[in-house]
Amino acid sequence: MKTELEHTSFPALAERISALYNEERDALLLAMLGQEYDISRGGITLRVQKAPESHEAVILDYLRSSGTEMAGPPWRALGDFAGAPAAEFRKRVELSLVPHVADLLTRANSLLPLIDAERAPSIVGSDLAITVRALPKVALHVELSQENPEFPAEAWVLFSGNADRFLSIGSLQLLGELFKDRLISLLRIY
Repeated sequence: MKTELEHTSFPALAERISALYNEERDALLLAMLGQEYDISRGGITLRVQKAPESHEAVILDYLRSSGTEMAGPPWRALGDFAGAPAAEFRKRVELSLVPHVADLLTRANSLLPLIDAERAPSIVGSDLAITVRALPKVALHVELSQENPEFPAEAWVLFSGNADRFLSIGSLQLLGELFKDRLISLLRIY
């Protein structure tokens, strides 16, 4: 990874991916899921420590992408992208969020700013819909519904329309997992 970053033009990259370029340090500052990552020739750090490998993998894929313009709606499920493991994503991300729906709904106002998210209109009539700026040019649309007498609790995580131009299918799945882990972790803290 270090070798890959050594030969990257950070100023040109910053403009294309909407990162901040620090000329003095020849480094990038990139936001992902409400956290700021420092990208330098020496690697990727989060809060002055080496970023976890899964975070690095998503960020490096984003840096290598050819995408230029973000597209929001129409939102797409992971399975809408060719070759995507929709059942695995459903199990590892969406169903993992379901036990936390009630907590997420009651604590949304305090949690949303921490993940760079805001309330959004629901597209399925859910109890809470949010749009998360996962990366500067990749958004998630999340729908959460509480359990009621007719239906069980439910969670859906959708991607911006051209997210596959910025991340591979594997990185999209990983981004969904990072989102789920971050959200559950914040529930434990706040």
